[in-house]
Amino acid sequence: MDTSFDIKAWINAIDTYWRKEGIELEDGASELQISEAEQILGIQFPSHFKELYRKVNGFKANDWNEHMVSIWPIERMLEEHSHKRYPNFVGFSDYLVNSHVFGFLKDRSGIYKFYDLADIGMPVKIADSFPQAIDLINANSELLY
Repeated sequence: MDTSFDIKAWINAIDTYWRKEGIELEDGASELQISEAEQILGIQFPSHFKELYRKVNGFKANDWNEHMVSIWPIERMLEEHSHKRYPNFVGFSDYLVNSHVFGFLKDRSGIYKFYDLADIGMPVKIADSFPQAIDLINANSELLY
């Protein structure tokens, strides 16, 4: 792991960027919300995810960025996962109202996208880490689409 990565600086930069873009953000999630979500979803979130979600619990009221990507609050993650379309996948973000979803696979590291959860498509890896995925989303990388 890169020990030079300053998680607090990254989180503050993300928070500032989203607010500057006019995105409405949820208040940070509590430690209890995060741990309960992990238990329900059957996943251990990466530390970077937990740190960011303690500060910002996703976008408020299904808000999205200018590229139509939304970062979900924990409550939406739980709701989407409850549909059990793909039990090994835990989404945290979507593009164009669920055209495809970005998230974690429970049995593999990295961040993946699904184009159509209803048909249980194959996951496509887009990033090695959660911070890398958020940076790709903010940069509107072609890897997302």
